[in-house]
Amino acid sequence: MEDGFKTVSIIGVGLIGGSFALALKNKGLADKIIGYGKNEERLKRAKNLAIINQFTTSLKDAALADLIVLATPLGVFEKIVSDLAEFLKKGTVVIDVGSVKEWVVERIEKILPSGVHFVGTHPIAGSDKTGFEYARAELFEGAKVIITPTERTDKSALEKISILWKKVGADVEFMSAKEHDRVYALMSHLPHLISFCMVNAVSEIDRNLINYAGSGFKSFTRIAKSSPELWGDIFILNSDNILECLSIFCDQVEEIKKLIKERNLDELKKCIEKAKNLRERIS
Repeated sequence: MEDGFKTVSIIGVGLIGGSFALALKNKGLADKIIGYGKNEERLKRAKNLAIINQFTTSLKDAALADLIVLATPLGVFEKIVSDLAEFLKKGTVVIDVGSVKEWVVERIEKILPSGVHFVGTHPIAGSDKTGFEYARAELFEGAKVIITPTERTDKSALEKISILWKKVGADVEFMSAKEHDRVYALMSHLPHLISFCMVNAVSEIDRNLINYAGSGFKSFTRIAKSSPELWGDIFILNSDNILECLSIFCDQVEEIKKLIKERNLDELKKCIEKAKNLRERIS
């Protein structure tokens, strides 16, 4: 297949992995899609839903693919790739869909054998829902996908993966892993952290008050329904960038707290207006 891969293994058939599998099938970019996981019953269900063509609980079998997609939580990437490495054939391309790139790229490039190519990717798409039951082929249509090549990235593999993401409808952008982690600490990781804290604040005050949540609270905290396994890994593996952003956020909280204490209405309005104007730049 010129722009696709004959056989693709999805390591972790969840929302993103499942959606990628459906997108590949929908666009005719893979002849066979193998789902790997530890829960055989879940894998059987994914096959019955026609998300994957076949499944395995053996990494040795999953390694016999032209494209390997790492779609598990970040914390197990290193172990999975280490276990896969001895079985991978030359020419195989490995990609990930993780939200942290510098830690991932550094470790995976060191583990993979010569002739096996790694391309770090991060689709800016998803949901507060988890599991392949919520997977959909159009998830990446119009979504941004950040690709983070390094000096070691094979140019042919990079081009093929870039084309693949474009074929499933994504808007591809290239960025260094370091810059990616700085950007998404602010634009993704910090908002999730704040959302978790907001809901936990309700729990600390009176958890029964959650029954009075209106549309504003529901919209603001929708992402607090996200996976603890996924987000725990992200917070730890991009901790330096997140802590830097969190410090700036806390300064903003202290500033608005001060204005409220001082009953400084004019400055409060300016603070709100500043945020309103910037927010209106996105849909």
